[in-house]
Amino acid sequence: MAQRNHFPSDIATVLLAVSSLVNLMNGLKSEEITMEEFLRRHELDSKSILVSVKIPDWDRIMSISLGTKMKLLFETYRVAPRPLGNALPYLNATLMAKISRCASSNGMVVGDCRFAFGAYGTKHAIRATKVEEFLTGKVPSVDVLYEAVKLLRSIVVLDDDTSYLAYRSSLAAGFLFEFFSHLVEGNAESPNGYVNGYSTLMSPARHLDHGKVSTLLTSGKQEVELNKQYHPVGEPIAKSGAVIQASGEVVYVDDIPSPTNCLHGAFIFSTKPLAPVKGIELKPKSVADGVNAVISFKDILGENLGIKTGFGPEPLFADDFTRCTGQYIALLVADTQKHADMAADLAVVDYDMENLEPPIYL
Repeated sequence: MAQRNHFPSDIATVLLAVSSLVNLMNGLKSEEITMEEFLRRHELDSKSILVSVKIPDWDRIMSISLGTKMKLLFETYRVAPRPLGNALPYLNATLMAKISRCASSNGMVVGDCRFAFGAYGTKHAIRATKVEEFLTGKVPSVDVLYEAVKLLRSIVVLDDDTSYLAYRSSLAAGFLFEFFSHLVEGNAESPNGYVNGYSTLMSPARHLDHGKVSTLLTSGKQEVELNKQYHPVGEPIAKSGAVIQASGEVVYVDDIPSPTNCLHGAFIFSTKPLAPVKGIELKPKSVADGVNAVISFKDILGENLGIKTGFGPEPLFADDFTRCTGQYIALLVADTQKHADMAADLAVVDYDMENLEPPIYL
């Protein structure tokens, strides 16, 4: 699903960022490719099998680099219409970077980094390689992040028919800024005396683009006092049974094994409204495939009653004539549900079409 249909896979985004390797097998041929190459390929054919996905052991890799006092930063981001993660996201991202102390200043230098964004103007998750190359070897600052965000927005151009186009673009910039923001705050102040970078970016003399002032995302907070008069009415609650349903552990009727010598039924429906039924004919092939009986209104010992409503009683099966299209005419019983469904579909209902008056449409 991560390869096709523009599906914004959360897992594919993470696997792409951590440089996972995909092991494929086609016949007797086996090959190992990167996740990035796998996502760029066409959908796997019927002869290809995805054998495994290998995730590098980053703890071991970082332990080898302990001599350089490197630190690994890793964050995942996801924004969706519903906050519980059960909706397709507007944008998801995984950002990873190695950082180390700068020898010439008190700041932190960005080393090897990987930024993966899912379903961001493309058919699948992609890496922002140009942004990675730009930030490698640099000390994060407001100016550096500003240029990185500009580069990110120029690399991936969203299609015009993409929903929430401006919002998705701003989310990508926000994710990147938030990932490095604590490094900017930890570094020494800029020459202009700005710490959080907001005033720097808002300065009319800096970073003008066609007369418009470009800014990075900022955050805000608003507290709203709720009326507790009708508490807990209005409080969000988890749906009863949602966890067991989403986990696949719930047992449905089709999951329950049929007992020994169990019979299965399928209804035969009418295809003509207000038409007398002369009989039902089963094709010889369907009779041979485990059909045990055909039950109609003639087999009911008591009253042919299906339901009583305010408009009067309705029969269980059509008797002398059908009342509408789709009415039950008979119940076909067979040894399996598949045989019952197939035989019911092959059943031919003989209607008396002579002197049949057209139905009245109001």
